[in-house]
Amino acid sequence: MKLRFMEWDLGGKIIFIATCLALASFFFNWLDIGIDAENGFLQGGVFFIVCYIYPFVKVVREKRMNKIIAYSFALLAVLFTIMYVSSRTIEFLGETIRGAAAGPYLFMVACGLLTFGIFMRKY
Repeated sequence: MKLRFMEWDLGGKIIFIATCLALASFFFNWLDIGIDAENGFLQGGVFFIVCYIYPFVKVVREKRMNKIIAYSFALLAVLFTIMYVSSRTIEFLGETIRGAAAGPYLFMVACGLLTFGIFMRKY
């Protein structure tokens, strides 16, 4: 299977880049509490990539995408990431400690790019 990146529309290119950025976010720390730091693979964030499969496969195979389904998956990815970040926030000695590191926030940026790519997709 050949990837014809230069022949894709702008939306397809953005979806491809967003998926690559989401995959890269798993190598960043997703949990950092000072004494312990874990990346997205160890924290289970890698399962969030399931939400990217439908748009990515439609772009790579150059098939028509149902935008309602694609938007639903993008929204699920955002909701899962928000749930992850909020679950890593705790109260300790009267102070709020955020345990989420850079990884989930980079994944959120990738979710925004995915949504924009779906919007820009022509077919």
